[in-house]
Amino acid sequence: MQQMHNAATEEEKEQIIKEIDARFSGLSDLEKIQTQKDFLESLDEKLKEADELIKKVDIAIEISRISKYVSLSKIASDYFGKSKEWLYQRIKGYSVNGKQATFTEDERKRLSSALEDISRKIHETSLKIA
Repeated sequence: MQQMHNAATEEEKEQIIKEIDARFSGLSDLEKIQTQKDFLESLDEKLKEADELIKKVDIAIEISRISKYVSLSKIASDYFGKSKEWLYQRIKGYSVNGKQATFTEDERKRLSSALEDISRKIHETSLKIA
């Protein structure tokens, strides 16, 4: 599959498909079943990775919409006890110690709760000054 992904032309892709077909047709029925199972597991893992990447991009896009109005530094310190750099590393997916910084599920929920709390405070303030 990596070769297929790296193929630059349609001719290269067709050649790779022919090679896959030739190898697959030479397998026993049991080997074909195992190969299909392995392929589907690999595909499922790639889909999970893609889903995680989409979540990261979505968070970065959504945060960029409000970052000029809300202090991300204060969110980092008040809701996470961390620096603004820590928060930016996760929002932008920067590499930290050779590994991409990401939010854990708990941190994503905490960020969501923080934004809800800030939203509530803004709403309450708007009602008081109206």
